Amino acid sequence: MADPDSPEEFIVQGEPVKSGQLADHLSRAPDVKDVKRVGQVAPDVVILSMTKTQADQLRSTFRTIVVEPNASLKPFGAG
Repeated sequence: MADPDSPEEFIVQGEPVKSGQLADHLSRAPDVKDVKRVGQVAPDVVILSMTKTQADQLRSTFRTIVVEPNASLKPFGAG
């Protein structure tokens, strides 16, 4: 099991990403100060590096967003 205090990449999707509410929250919230933006996939999708604890906090703060661990995509037909 992963250490909840070790940073991992998470895909975060939803209206709070698109509207800027998530970015505003991340800039002001002391409990998520070490969250790093890895990339922007779409207007409502970002990849963030954060701990599992921080991901859980985002889920509870923004009930309409989806926060899932990032994983490599497998090509069609591969295992």
